[in-house]
Amino acid sequence: MRVRATLASASVVAALGLVIRSLTQVLHRLREAEAAGAAEAARADAEAARKHELACELLTLRNLLISTPASVETRFVPAPSDVFVVGYPRCGTTWVSQIVHALRTGAEVEKTMAFGEISEVVPWDVQAEACGQRLNSPQVGVPRAFKSHETWEAIAKAARYIYMARDPVDAFLSCYEHLPAYANLLPGDLEPQQFADALFAGAARAGQIWPHFLGWWKQRRNPDVLWVFYDDLHADLPGCIARVAEFLGLAESEPATLERTAALCSFDFMSAADNAPHFDDHFVRGHVLPRMGLPRDLPARVSKVCHGVVGRGARELPASVVERLAARWAETMVSETGCSSYSELREAYSHERPLTPDTAYAPDRPRFSASWFSLPNSLSPASSGSH
Repeated sequence: MRVRATLASASVVAALGLVIRSLTQVLHRLREAEAAGAAEAARADAEAARKHELACELLTLRNLLISTPASVETRFVPAPSDVFVVGYPRCGTTWVSQIVHALRTGAEVEKTMAFGEISEVVPWDVQAEACGQRLNSPQVGVPRAFKSHETWEAIAKAARYIYMARDPVDAFLSCYEHLPAYANLLPGDLEPQQFADALFAGAARAGQIWPHFLGWWKQRRNPDVLWVFYDDLHADLPGCIARVAEFLGLAESEPATLERTAALCSFDFMSAADNAPHFDDHFVRGHVLPRMGLPRDLPARVSKVCHGVVGRGARELPASVVERLAARWAETMVSETGCSSYSELREAYSHERPLTPDTAYAPDRPRFSASWFSLPNSLSPASSGSH
């Protein structure tokens, strides 16, 4: 309202006074509402921060309860022919476990898939005892195979090891989507930044991915250690299967067998409605969840066999988180490896140690033979996916 300053009658002055008081009251109420809104927003921010803090604490505590001391401290001494499929969580150990199991069973669908869940036939080293398994027991095929997330320093020695490596940014995103859900946290309980805080503070039993890499990187010339990169599995599944077969001493595998293995290890096959339960971790979860204070039959909200497109982390994570992960690589990895990024590390390995029959396995390792079977024609190799 615009009022021209001029001489006014008493009645006009009185009317203007009423308008001024009315406007003043409205302005005062707006100021009060703004202050109340700011206070409410501050309370909401404080409550959200506390929620994130509690979620981090709960994630850490429940992860501490995933393994029992008795299951971890087995003092298991593997046989020289045993194979461990190792990697930081969410780097492809389930995928390669299926590859190893398919190769050792001849990739016959009825024989290869004769299990309820993959951990029943490829035991998780630090969960096996708690799940009623005995690490020294015979397995359905040779070589015996075990899954592990252990560092080189902690893992049982004297066996052979397939180490799965994945871009830490992609691994972080996959961990963010899976680990909180495993601890029964809801989407939104933790933002990526808070999840990074939790991982850096030691929420994961496997520690942080960079020192995990380093310990195994120092073993890359060990003839009993084969590095397999997640990106290569995604880009050339049949080629990676051939490398794994060579490393296992199954160099005489027929081309048709490798093709059947690729079919049984494809994303289409492993994620199909009838097959997905074989890879949903229900065997281990049934033993782990009660220790975490959760119902034994709590359904998994996120599938272990996921799309896992290479490079998704850099596209979907906040830039601040990606920068933070890159900074941790620079702090931890560059001086030890001379590689400024994961892609450089992958490139360095490909030039440094190409897989050949002479380096695929130790000279004293036995070469296993297998009886190969035909796969039904209805099951043909499909596009590879990510697990």
